Amino acid sequence: MKLKTKYIIDKFVFFSIVFICLSIFLLPFFKSLAITFLALSTLCAFFTKTYELKPLFDKKILLFLIFFCLHIIGVFYSSNKDSALFDLQIKLPMLILPLIFIFLPKSFLTKDKLWLYALSIIAGLIITIFYCFSFGIVRAVSNSLPLLPEIIYTKLSASFHPSYLSLFASTGLVLTYKIPLNNIFPNFNKSGLIKSILIVLISIFLIMLNSRTGFILMVISYLWILIDMFFVRKRKVLAISTALIVSLSLLLVLNTNILSQRYNNAINIIGQTNNIEPEMSSMSQRNFIYSNSLNLISENIVFGVGTGDVKSTFGNLYEKENIHFHSYLNAHNQYLQTTIALGLIGLLILLSLFFFPMIKMIREKEFFFLTIFLLIGFSFLFESMLERNMGTYFFALIYVLSNSYLYKED
Repeated sequence: MKLKTKYIIDKFVFFSIVFICLSIFLLPFFKSLAITFLALSTLCAFFTKTYELKPLFDKKILLFLIFFCLHIIGVFYSSNKDSALFDLQIKLPMLILPLIFIFLPKSFLTKDKLWLYALSIIAGLIITIFYCFSFGIVRAVSNSLPLLPEIIYTKLSASFHPSYLSLFASTGLVLTYKIPLNNIFPNFNKSGLIKSILIVLISIFLIMLNSRTGFILMVISYLWILIDMFFVRKRKVLAISTALIVSLSLLLVLNTNILSQRYNNAINIIGQTNNIEPEMSSMSQRNFIYSNSLNLISENIVFGVGTGDVKSTFGNLYEKENIHFHSYLNAHNQYLQTTIALGLIGLLILLSLFFFPMIKMIREKEFFFLTIFLLIGFSFLFESMLERNMGTYFFALIYVLSNSYLYKED
C-alpha cells in the first residue's frame, strides 16, 4: 500500500512540475492552476508521510523572497493602493514558486529530473511555435491576405508580446543545444538530428518575430553555442561551418526589406532624441522615457515612489511635458522600473539576484545557465519584464530551476 501511495505521489509531483514548465506559454489561469497542483502535490507528499519535511533555505532563494517583500513594503507608501496590490498579484510567482521549491522533496530536483523539466520547456516552446505559424497561415488563407505579413512580428506572436517570446525562444535555443537527449532517450540514436532541426526551427521563429531585442538575444545564444562547440566539445569544423551558416543567414535577414526595416529604423533614431517628436515611433518614445527616468529616480533615490505609483509618475511626466502616450506607462527597462518604484535598495536586490547565481555558475563552469541569465538580464534592459505575469513567472521558474541544478546534489 505504501509503495502504491509513493508511486501516485511521485507521479503527482513530477507531472505538476512538468505542468509548471509548460505553463510558461499558457494563459495566467493555467499558471495559477499549475502552481496550485504543485503546492497540493507537495503537501500530499508530506501529509501522507511519503517524504520527510526537510526544507532547504538557500540564501539565493531568500534573496528572491526579500525582493518580493520590498514590493509589499512599497505598497504602504504608494498613493495608488489598487495599482500596488495589482502589481503584487502580478509578482506572486516570485513568492510562491521559491517557497514551494524550498519544501519540494529533493529527489525531484536531481539533474536527471531537471533535464526532463527542461525538455518540457522545449516541448512547450515548439508547440507554441507551431501554433503561432499555423494561426498566421490560417488567417492569411481565410482572409486572402499575403502570407509573409501575417507570420511576422506581432502578427506571428499572436497573443504574446514579441520581446517575451524572443526571450523564451532564445532560452529554448540554449537548452536545446545543451540538453543530453542521449541520456534521456538512450535507445534513440537520432538525437543530434532532432536537436539540429529544433535549433533551425527556433532560429527561424526568432527571425520572424522581428524583435530588435530578440535579434540580439539570438546572437548572444549563438555566440555561446559556437564557443562551446569549438573550445569545449572540440568540434571545430562543425563550429566553423555553423558560424558561416549563421553569419550568412543574418546578413540575408539584414538585407531583406520586410525583415530589416525595424532594425534600420532603430539605428536611424538612436542619438536623435532631441530632434524627433516622441510620438513618431516606439524607439523615440523609449528614448524619451529613458532620458527622463534618471530625473524621476533622483527625486526618490533611496526608497522610490512605491510599488503602485510608477504609472502615475510617468503620467505626471507626460502631462508636464505635454506628451501623450497611450501604452508607455512603464520604464521599458526593468532596472529603471525597479529603481523608480523601490529606489536604490530595490535595484541592489535585483542586481544581487543575478550577481550571486552567476558567480556560482562561473565557478561550477555551468556556462549554459550563465548564458540564460545573461539573456534575461539583457532583456531587462529593453523591457520591464517583471510587470507582466508571463515575465515574473518565467524569471521565477528559471531562477528556482537553476538554483536547484547548481545547489542540489544528484
